[in-house]
Formats: sequence, C-alpha cells, structure tokens
Amino acid sequence: MDLALVAAVIVALLLIGAVAFIAVGHAVGATESMPAQIIIDVEESVEFCAQALPDHVTASLSYDDLRRLLRLHLEWIQAYHWAPASRDATPIVFEQFDPVAYVMERCHVIHLEVTAEEAAAVIQAHSDYLQVAGALHIDDPVDVEADLSAMGLLDSASPQTPMLSTTEPGDEEPADPAE
Repeated sequence: MDLALVAAVIVALLLIGAVAFIAVGHAVGATESMPAQIIIDVEESVEFCAQALPDHVTASLSYDDLRRLLRLHLEWIQAYHWAPASRDATPIVFEQFDPVAYVMERCHVIHLEVTAEEAAAVIQAHSDYLQVAGALHIDDPVDVEADLSAMGLLDSASPQTPMLSTTEPGDEEPADPAE
C-alpha cells in the first residue's frame, strides 16, 4: 500500500511540474514577442526639454511648470494612443486629437497658467526627447504619403472626393442635374 501512495505522489508531482512548465513557457513566449520597453528618466526629460525650449518660453516657465506640462503630454499620449501587443502588430491609422488642445484643457482644470504657444513648444521638445530615447516613433509625413501612394490608396481619391466617405458603397447620392 505504501508503494501505491508513493507512486500517486510521484504522478501528482509530475503532473504539477508539467502544468507549471507549460504555463511558464507560455508566459515567456508572450513576453518575448512584446516590443522592447523603454524607461524614461523624469529628471533627464525635464533637463532635455528645458535646454531645447526657446528662451522666451524658459523665461516664463518654472521647472515645476515644465514637469507638470510633460506629465500632461504623457497623459495625452496614454489616453489617445496604444502600445502594440507584439513586434509584428500592424499600425492602426486613426484621427489624432490635438495634443496642444488637450494639454491646454487640462492646464485650465489644474490651474496651470501657460499659453498655447508655450504648451506647443514643450510638447515639441518632449516629443523630440521621446524620439531620442526611443520611446516614440513618428513617421515623416512625406514618407507616409509615399507609402500610401505605393499602396494605391491615394490614386482613387479625387479632389472632390473625401478620403473618408460617410456613405456606404452603393449608397452614392444621385448626380445633381445642375452640374
């Protein structure tokens, strides 16, 4: 009887080990497929942006104001953008919200007195920092247009036809007889 108990314990341990091995293997595989994680140093980003800003902006903003604006810009990035689940994920094209308008609205809520020009300068400097750090990739608009033209997406749009139509195919409005 003791031999049967020992055999049952050994089988149970092997089963537990196999399940754990499969679970850990799945987690490792999922982690390996994720894009590289970038860690941003707050003090480094504040210093970078302070040095990159024009003199008239640095004359009116304190380091605390700059830090708060950078946090608001990161809040906008987090609220209106996504991080791909894998390196092979295709990009999603969507209409962007204006970061300056968002930051200015949030500045009003938190009672931070800055002008739209100052906010735009901080956002540009912060975007530059995030690109240098490797945390943000912004395609050159010329390259994006070239890519779209190579795909044939721009050829079908005429100056009178919007790129994003609100009508379904087959639901075209009849031609205006006055034309």
